[in-house]
Amino acid sequence: MIGLYEKMTGAAYAVFSPFLELWSRLEGSSGMWSGRLGHLSNHVAAAGPQDLWLQAVSVGEVAVAEALVHAIDRRAPELKILISVTTPAGFARATSSLGARCSIIPYPLDFPQTVRRMTREVRPRVYACLETELWPNLISTVRRFGGKTVLLNGRISARSFSRYLRLLSITRPLLAGFSKICAISDVHANRLAALGAPMDRILVTGNAKFEGLLSRPDPARMMGLRNRLGIEEPTKILVAGSLRGGEEKEILYAHDLLRSRWRDMIFFLVPRHLKRVSSIIGMLDKKGIPYQLWSELEVNQYRTEGVIVVDVIGPLFDLYGLATVAFVGGSLVPKGGQNLMEPAAWGCPVIYGPHTDNFEEARITLESRGGGQEVANGKDLAESVDRLFEEPLKREELGRLARRALEDLSSGVAAKQTDILLQVLESQS
Repeated sequence: MIGLYEKMTGAAYAVFSPFLELWSRLEGSSGMWSGRLGHLSNHVAAAGPQDLWLQAVSVGEVAVAEALVHAIDRRAPELKILISVTTPAGFARATSSLGARCSIIPYPLDFPQTVRRMTREVRPRVYACLETELWPNLISTVRRFGGKTVLLNGRISARSFSRYLRLLSITRPLLAGFSKICAISDVHANRLAALGAPMDRILVTGNAKFEGLLSRPDPARMMGLRNRLGIEEPTKILVAGSLRGGEEKEILYAHDLLRSRWRDMIFFLVPRHLKRVSSIIGMLDKKGIPYQLWSELEVNQYRTEGVIVVDVIGPLFDLYGLATVAFVGGSLVPKGGQNLMEPAAWGCPVIYGPHTDNFEEARITLESRGGGQEVANGKDLAESVDRLFEEPLKREELGRLARRALEDLSSGVAAKQTDILLQVLESQS
């Protein structure tokens, strides 16, 4: 099946490559399409063969890459590291945080011609994909050029597992070829084994995505943000982050219930994708709720309203630091949830919906520690937030327990995965 996939994608490239190349030229050097087609920038090409190639899909996986690079630099700072990223938001984050240390490139489309072009230039000794990015052509090409492959922070959600089971003719040989597989928990290790990963190459190391969160909170930056927005210390703040799939309807219902009691509450609405901003604004206008856009506040406007719609990428993590209580979205609808541990890093109580498949180990740990609460809808959310607004001692205790849950999940994970990477690299010497 992998051979058939290679032939089919190769034929597709032959048909569509003129159009893709034209699109790349129209986009120009500031875009990502040239890299997606396997063309390296001059400075990356000049760097020559790489010791390690890390593939990160988006912002969450870039956080894993950050933790790994920092751990690698404590042990082997001389290693040449290439990081490829799929999404524009992830690419911007990687360039900002790791661009001075690593070569950063867009992830190539999985056409055989494209990945051969790039792999011939990069020639990684080890290619490590983060969180089960199984692209057959690239993985197979790296192996043909003599590179080892490693799966780091491996996880398979329950929803993805059922899909992968239908593709065993592809997943089994791909997983069987990995030198080492680092799974984030026993549950995910068992799923990977069922899909064809050899048990003797699977190690349960925990989730490196959470390790970098421990040191990210910056109280001085948070206080500067509070002062800039003119928010007094006792003011109650609810941050609804990473909203997806129409969740704003339930979130605004919760707002209506809370506003009747907490008239001075400040409410931040942060969609996961900026295309949802117009939908949120439309609902606020329909309800007659006054609001301001974050982009307006960034151009020296004063905050005058209690509802802020965040219409730019980037502020969410620091806003969790301001929050009295945080709701993490993508969880009231079947989207798998977003990173529950970001507010926990600040010692903030975490509320989420029932759909947290992508962060099940985080939810289990939060609930076992007592730092997280699940709600089913806007009414439940309003009731939970109301109780936490009302009881500061309870709120502070839940925040401490949430932070402790994060510490439980993230202790030394990046160092463990780095040890495994270095062992595989040494076997290449």
